Amino acid sequence: MPTAAPVELGSLTCPACGTVLGPYGLDAAQEAVCPGCRAGLRGQVFRAWSAPQSDGLSTFERAMEGEAVCFFHPSNRAARPCDSCGRFLCSICDLPVGSRHLCPVCLSKGLGKEKLPELIPRRMLWSRTALWLGVLPLLLSIVIWPFLIVSGGAAVIIALAGWNRPGSLVRGRQRWAAVVGLLLGLLQLGIWTGVIFLIRYASSHSS
Repeated sequence: MPTAAPVELGSLTCPACGTVLGPYGLDAAQEAVCPGCRAGLRGQVFRAWSAPQSDGLSTFERAMEGEAVCFFHPSNRAARPCDSCGRFLCSICDLPVGSRHLCPVCLSKGLGKEKLPELIPRRMLWSRTALWLGVLPLLLSIVIWPFLIVSGGAAVIIALAGWNRPGSLVRGRQRWAAVVGLLLGLLQLGIWTGVIFLIRYASSHSS
């Protein structure tokens, strides 16, 4: 077998003692000896190790005359359009997001106010919020009963307002929580109304 391709001096070192190996320090055909620790070495250096670095753009990506070009790189051949704005994109500017292909501008918009569904890390669970607003005040109703009108009304409003809003990214819409929160919110309003009625009834009969 032919000897390994030469490499730059100092690129390879002995794994045992760290001694710098020469340009032909490794040979796939026969075992070599480290000049420092005399350990046996055998290996193969791939041609890519010593191949000159390219500019990162293959010749087949260069646009020929009459071909569509990238919006951001006019010298590059267009590979596909952006699914959001329609700009032509080369393979460098093509950014796959889920099942869509976006340009850098549309992707940056998706990271801002106009959130892309594929890039949303968390989401407000309106149904769970309504559920907790329905449950927690009832547990403390003896102490905070005057505020039941606030928490109960908030639970009802949030349950109704968030009924068709996006649900959990994992579990989807949990409308059972919205229903329970709505019913408990109505229960809080009923308790508040009953307490107020009893207070007025007691005060009117005491006088």
